[in-house]
Amino acid sequence: MPQILELIRDDHDFIRGLFDELESNPETRDVRCITLRRELPGHIYAEEATLYARLRDMVPEEIRRSLDEHTDIRETLARFEMIPLRDDAWMPALVDLRERVEAHFTSEEKEVFTLTEHHLSPAELFGLGEMFEQEKQKAAKFAVV
Repeated sequence: MPQILELIRDDHDFIRGLFDELESNPETRDVRCITLRRELPGHIYAEEATLYARLRDMVPEEIRRSLDEHTDIRETLARFEMIPLRDDAWMPALVDLRERVEAHFTSEEKEVFTLTEHHLSPAELFGLGEMFEQEKQKAAKFAVV
């Protein structure tokens, strides 16, 4: 089992690929939207239940900021989901969602990952990796698509 930061980075790359596909390939948008609606909230939930829960007392300001970003992403995703695929507002809403997600991923990969490596041992990172996968599986059971 990989350690948690590898799993989170892999998720980030997968979600970035979904955005690329959504922007560039109209033929697969229906399926990619379903995948994004499952993967993005599941990823957020698993991060909060594992990594953020573990770091909350060690680096409270950074975790609060990341949680605020998650709230913003959830709200933006909810607004995006209300827009019909063929509506003129769909693509600008997708771009807005992507920008918010990308900004969060960038700050997380630079700031939170560095703090995580400073505060947690390799054994803890591997243990959290296993928990992260379990939480993502739980979240997938409750995904509304």
